[in-house]
Amino acid sequence: MTAGSSVVKLTAKTALKGNWLKNIIASATVIFSYLIFQISAGYIASISNDAAAYIFLILSGIFVLSPLILGIVRYFWRFICGAEDDTVTVFYYFSGKSLYFRALHLTLSLFLRALGFGVLLFAPSIITDIFSGVKIYDMLNIPIPMWTSNLYYASVFLKTIAVVVLLFIMARYYLAPVLAVADEKMDIAEAVHMSCIVSRMTLLDFICFIFSFLGWFIISVLVFPLIFVMPYFLTSYCVHSRFAVAEYNKRIEKMGQSSFPSFAAGI
Repeated sequence: MTAGSSVVKLTAKTALKGNWLKNIIASATVIFSYLIFQISAGYIASISNDAAAYIFLILSGIFVLSPLILGIVRYFWRFICGAEDDTVTVFYYFSGKSLYFRALHLTLSLFLRALGFGVLLFAPSIITDIFSGVKIYDMLNIPIPMWTSNLYYASVFLKTIAVVVLLFIMARYYLAPVLAVADEKMDIAEAVHMSCIVSRMTLLDFICFIFSFLGWFIISVLVFPLIFVMPYFLTSYCVHSRFAVAEYNKRIEKMGQSSFPSFAAGI
């Protein structure tokens, strides 16, 4: 078990003392970039259609926002490790082709995993929606069975289960961004794999950590509080990740299993 959420958050607050303004400016780059893309998507929807707006948001999220977010993670990781980087370093992964493709590799690795698991998990609800609709019965030229009226609730239940399970599955990869930025020589596939291994011991702690920020996330719906919440959360996330990796290495050392991979960069 890693350090509790209260210890992680206290450590983050201590690190942020005297550094709030600088870290708020660094975080604001992601916030304002996201808002710009949302406004642009709204404009695209008004002159074209909603599908075009969604495609724009997906592409901009993958090819622009994700390298920027990884740059933010790198900035805060280096911050808790004692580095004093300029805020402009949040654009680190746009500074070279190899760096950009490294960030893109991580994004696509996680995105494709989420997509694959999502298709499998949502398949039952999709099938349920098909049989609860009228199109299939119109095509077959048969009356709609009375029992299909209950399928709506079944579909909602299946979708809820699918969302929860998908979140738990993808949570296994929560350490991948930190591992990728802490050791830039580590292959992305290895970072993703190491995240799965370490999270077996720390996933419950991470879930508790996320729930400890639930109140902050709720007030962030008002947008303005987000400029304070984001640096606080990112610093805490990096602190938790550091504790998690240290705890993993400690357990492997106690077990005396040298065949298990370890990770020590930045620890």
